[in-house]
Amino acid sequence: MTEKPKGSGGNKAPEPSRIDPRLLEILVCPRTKTTLEYDAQNQELISRAAKLAYPIRDGIPIMLPEEARPLE
Repeated sequence: MTEKPKGSGGNKAPEPSRIDPRLLEILVCPRTKTTLEYDAQNQELISRAAKLAYPIRDGIPIMLPEEARPLE
């Protein structure tokens, strides 16, 4: 039997993890070397210049173009 963490709200969706703002300041798109935007809801780093969204998995940005999702 597993216990729920104290203060959990039952049906409440888990809050998306946050990325360290200092990390966001130094990370750039590997293709274009431009700055990235943090999308907390989708857990992605967005490169507008490359039109790619890099996933964040378990709090770790996956900065591989082949792992990125193309933006429309």
